[in-house]
Amino acid sequence: RTRIMYRLFLLIFFIPLSLFGIELNDVEKAYLQKISPIKACIDPDWAPFEMLNQKGEYEGIGANLLALVAERLNISIEVLPTKDWDESVKASKEGRCQIISFLNQTPKRDEWLLFTEPHFSDVNVFITREEHPFISDPSTLSHESIVFPKGTAMEERIRKDYPNLKVLTTESEMEAFKMVSDKKADMTMRSLIVAAYTIKKEGFFNLKISGQLPNYTNQLRIGIIKTEPMLRDILDKAVQSITDDDRERIVNQHVVIKAQTVVNN
Repeated sequence: RTRIMYRLFLLIFFIPLSLFGIELNDVEKAYLQKISPIKACIDPDWAPFEMLNQKGEYEGIGANLLALVAERLNISIEVLPTKDWDESVKASKEGRCQIISFLNQTPKRDEWLLFTEPHFSDVNVFITREEHPFISDPSTLSHESIVFPKGTAMEERIRKDYPNLKVLTTESEMEAFKMVSDKKADMTMRSLIVAAYTIKKEGFFNLKISGQLPNYTNQLRIGIIKTEPMLRDILDKAVQSITDDDRERIVNQHVVIKAQTVVNN
């Protein structure tokens, strides 16, 4: 397969970094010049967080946040196209990209990545069919299955924390929802934003939100390969310049459904 590098070209060249409170020393500036353009791996199938569209262009909430980071540091970023998340992880481990744009930090990922502070947070919720009761404590469930797209942080955590649940995996985000809808799995756990987007877009109207777990919130960050600690420190400065207003403006470009607190009615 021919790979075409899709470039995120930033056209703002003359805005001083100090405008955003970002101060780079001469060593950091020289370093950025040396490693530019920075290569990024992404999840091509995680709408509306991030995806590659039919033209191979990177878009979504994560794409907008990464573009904001690049703009504020006045750097160029190239996205390495991949067919799925597994291929992106493999490319990162092989050093073919220096960053992964939008992911949770986990012990397994700490083995090869450094992380910025979170640049986006979103709760994870249980998604079930309409007839399933509210889930207040998943440790009380028996003989129930939960499905995840392969290789997600929540799959890693649920396997560790709730061995009573049978974990299934799929190749795509949409397939996880479809398996629950088609009674091939009892539940999935996904981001509230992703759930709202997918249920509406795909018409999974026999599905509902059936609860959430404390401390299972997505804390999405930029991951940087361990050989580039200076890059992590530089990107972190831009991440910390992102405001709640910036995030709200970006989210509103992609999601119309308003997230509400999950309650047991």
